[in-house]
Amino acid sequence: MPRQSSLAFIPLLTLYILALTYIFPSAHGPFAQAHPFPSAKTENDNSQRPFNTHRRRPHSPVTILTEGQELPDETFSLRHLLHHGGSRYPDLFRRMDLEASDIQRSELLTGQSLVHRVKVKATTTLKPRDQSYRNQGFRSFDTSIGPESWTKDVVPAPDVTDKESVLQLSKINYNSYTEVASPGWYDLEGNWSVNSTFGWEEDGLRGHVFASEDNSTLIIAIKGTSAAILGGGGGTSTRDKINDNLLFSCCCAKVDRTWRGVCDCNTGGYQCDQTCVENSVNSGEIYYGVAMLLLWTVQDMYPEAKVWLTGHSLGGGLTALLGLTFGVPTVTFETPGDLLAAKRLHLPMPPAINWDDFPLFHIGHTADPIFQGVCNGPASTCYYSGFAMESKCHTGRTCVYDPVTEDNWKVDIRTHRLFDTIERVIKVKEVPSCKAEVDCKDCELWEYK
Repeated sequence: MPRQSSLAFIPLLTLYILALTYIFPSAHGPFAQAHPFPSAKTENDNSQRPFNTHRRRPHSPVTILTEGQELPDETFSLRHLLHHGGSRYPDLFRRMDLEASDIQRSELLTGQSLVHRVKVKATTTLKPRDQSYRNQGFRSFDTSIGPESWTKDVVPAPDVTDKESVLQLSKINYNSYTEVASPGWYDLEGNWSVNSTFGWEEDGLRGHVFASEDNSTLIIAIKGTSAAILGGGGGTSTRDKINDNLLFSCCCAKVDRTWRGVCDCNTGGYQCDQTCVENSVNSGEIYYGVAMLLLWTVQDMYPEAKVWLTGHSLGGGLTALLGLTFGVPTVTFETPGDLLAAKRLHLPMPPAINWDDFPLFHIGHTADPIFQGVCNGPASTCYYSGFAMESKCHTGRTCVYDPVTEDNWKVDIRTHRLFDTIERVIKVKEVPSCKAEVDCKDCELWEYK
């Protein structure tokens, strides 16, 4: 009899363990110490919609990858839109989930496909040895970052040598400027609870989340500047301009005495307070922290998935900074020079690291004055539009098309528009080789103290 009662207890014990497993799921993604994230609720009803309900790929044996190895293609479709408020609405966080019917309706309305096939190739990246890096990544204010701080890993990444894959990634970015047909946004509860607020779409950052068929890989596309002169559109142009001028100017966009800077770090002439400008780049006005929250949210939604990042213009600059912070594969399009902002955020730099070890690629062309870092000075369109786009040096590797030499293009702000780049450059030219910039220097007239 004692033996029978022991056997009878086993099913109850199994059910208890399974219940605990369901209540306290573990995270296995690159940000293993993920904080619990609140459930989401629609604005129109009280039903709960937990994050971790997405179909995942079954566990499979770990595969050791070799650099340059070609891997099976991935097909991505748009799954979610996330919008996080900036300094004006810092507690606003909204998410829109898309069903197949939403995708079909949007494709009919826009004429753009929201399904994209990308070639995949194994490439190297660096990962911090300390796995408690969720909130900081490679950022280091008090200690130097050296080879003892990281390990080299080989991970799947988009194949930037493949023309069709580059085209598909560019289209993903183009679609991030487009409104998607759906029943609407709903607020995320808990720390991000906020009532419907007039004007919320004019503040903050929007990310489009694309997922592979088995949810094993995600692409987060971050929207760029919403200003017609820079090729965007939408209501966030005022805040976007502040971010552009803080991240990509030499000193608070204080171009000359006629300009009012976006921070108070200019100490006269070409003199700038280094500590002040670093603090400004780390302020609540900057979307870098907001972009990090978007990344963490997606990782919490799909804790076992690999994440890639992409963006155009300002969105590209933000994703490049995130990619460098966490060693995440990143492909940007027509991004202003991000090296200056990366230094001010204390992210890893050569000679401590080799750019060839990072899967961070900037795609652009020679006729784009923003990508080339020449959209500044009294004669430039950027100057008259209130943009101080002074930085020209990029992190990682740049992949530069040359329509100026090959097709006699003129350097023109209108070529910064992603649609023109897609139709007149990416579709018709072969993909250029990607390499690190050599001897590039920003803000040579300025002195920082």
